Amino acid sequence: MNLRRRLEALEKRLTSEPILLQMPDGHTERLSGRGDYVLDLVSHALRGERTAEIELIAQSISFIEPGGGHMLELVRAILDGPAKDAR
Repeated sequence: MNLRRRLEALEKRLTSEPILLQMPDGHTERLSGRGDYVLDLVSHALRGERTAEIELIAQSISFIEPGGGHMLELVRAILDGPAKDAR
């Protein structure tokens, strides 16, 4: 099973509730979570795109479930991974 199908299967199990990000200063940011939103975030992160939502994920300290927080851990792992130019 390829990664995209696995992510889609995982996403189907998640609710369509908003995703809540816990920020370092204690406030909470809210992201959509409907439809393919989380998969789109993963896709943007894999392509190295730094959208406003991706920046919020990068700055956040945790995710409040339910609502796709586990998938956003994947996004954070991609963002924290080795740089493409690193050799």
